Amino acid sequence: MGEAKYTALVLAASRGNLDPLAQAGGVSHKCFIDIAGRPMLSRVVEAVMASPRVGRTIVAIEPGSMAEARQLLATLPGADAIDYVPSAENIGSSVAAVAREELLPLIITTGDNALQTEEMVSYFCDALDAVSEDAALGLTPAQAVLAKYPEGNRAFHRFRDGAFSSCNLYAILTPHGLDAARVFNSGGQFGKKPRRLIGAFGLFAFLLYKSRLFTLRTVLRTLSRGIGVKTAPVLMPFAEGPIDVDRQVDWDLANRIVKARESEAAQR
Repeated sequence: MGEAKYTALVLAASRGNLDPLAQAGGVSHKCFIDIAGRPMLSRVVEAVMASPRVGRTIVAIEPGSMAEARQLLATLPGADAIDYVPSAENIGSSVAAVAREELLPLIITTGDNALQTEEMVSYFCDALDAVSEDAALGLTPAQAVLAKYPEGNRAFHRFRDGAFSSCNLYAILTPHGLDAARVFNSGGQFGKKPRRLIGAFGLFAFLLYKSRLFTLRTVLRTLSRGIGVKTAPVLMPFAEGPIDVDRQVDWDLANRIVKARESEAAQR
C-alpha cells in the first residue's frame, strides 16, 4: 500500500423527489433511498472514508438537500471532517467546481454506487500509485460481472479484447488532468448512452469506439489525444463495482447483495 493520501469526491446530485426511485422510496432524494436499512449515500460515504488511502472526503449535492445529507451522515465515524459543496448542472461542472490543484490526487465516485466497499476504494487507490497518466477510470471485465450476476443488465463498453463496465470510480492525478472534467459536460454515462461520446470526444472517436476493432487501451489512447489528457484504465476485479442504482431492478439487486454480505459477516 502506498503512502499518498487521496481526496475523495462523492457526486450525489439527482432529480430530487422527481426521481422515480426517490418517489418509490418516499424520500426527497435518490441518494437517500434505503439499502438494507441504511440510506444509500451513507453506505457510499462510509466505504470511501474507511479506506486508509483517503485523507479527505467531499460530498457534492444540491443546496436544498445539503442539510438532510449532513443529518444522514452525522453518525458516520469522522463525519465532522466531511466537506459539503453545492453540485452543479452536470457531472463535469460539479467536478470542475471542486477540483483544484491542492486537492490532487483526486478520486471521484457517485452517491448511487451502493455496493462500493473500502476494499474497492483501496484497491483503486493502490493501483493508481503505479499510474503515470493524468487521469484514470476503474473498469470491471464483463465476464467477472456476469459470472456472478448473470441477471445483471449492465452497460458494457465492448472492444476487441473484451467488454468492460465502469465502476463509477475515476481519478484526476495531475494538474493537467483537471481538463478531463469537461468530457462529462454532456452528461457522462457513455456506456448507457454511447452517442454522448460524439459531443465529448468527436465523431471519429465515436466510430472508433463503435467499431469494436481495437483494444480498450488503443481506444482510450485515442480518446485521450482528443481531449489532451492522458488517461489510463484500472481493471477492477470486483463484480459489484459496476452495479449502481439507477432503476428498480438495480435497487432490488443492491438490497439483496448487501443483506447477503451483512448476514455472512454476522456469521463469522
